[in-house]
Amino acid sequence: RKRQSMLNDTKRIFKCMRKSSQNLMFLRCIQSLILFIALGLSGVIKAETTKALQFSAKNSEVGFSGEHAGMSFNGIFEQWNAELVLPPSSLPKISATFVVSSAKTGNSTYDSTLPTGDWFDVNNHPVSQFNSTEIIVEGKDYKVNGELTLRGISRPVTFLLRSQGNQLTANFNIDRLAHNIGMESDPSAEWVSQHIRMKLSLKK
Repeated sequence: RKRQSMLNDTKRIFKCMRKSSQNLMFLRCIQSLILFIALGLSGVIKAETTKALQFSAKNSEVGFSGEHAGMSFNGIFEQWNAELVLPPSSLPKISATFVVSSAKTGNSTYDSTLPTGDWFDVNNHPVSQFNSTEIIVEGKDYKVNGELTLRGISRPVTFLLRSQGNQLTANFNIDRLAHNIGMESDPSAEWVSQHIRMKLSLKK
């Protein structure tokens, strides 16, 4: 009887040990599952809430250049703001607003002409806006498709936004005649470049 009792006790112990082992494995599976879900959710949240980058003339530069009567000119916008949300965000976007009257070249003749009705017409169109429609990752850079509104006229724009260390840079042309800029005084682009070169230098 005593031997049978010991045998029964041994069976109970092994059964308990097997059950404990199963419980431990179950707990480990649950822990792994929770960790997997947490990591997945953190990735989704990170992608959805990628921090927006803010830029302005205080720390970055938006410039333009062209030719007038065979001579080169350069200028900058002294007042503008831009917000960039870049991939891996699932909702990337770029939006920018420029105070058109803040365009300065350092040449008094150009600077007094640009705001007039034939050129930027700042009284009727004080701001210019850019809004992206698509941002595509290309290596470490971004191909940006968007729409530029200038003088109340919107036209598509595409450029490559390059990531260079602590800077984002881009160069692209805009067709001034497509925005009716200088259409009265120089509609054939005989004196002033038809395509104005834009240069972006954004410091992160």
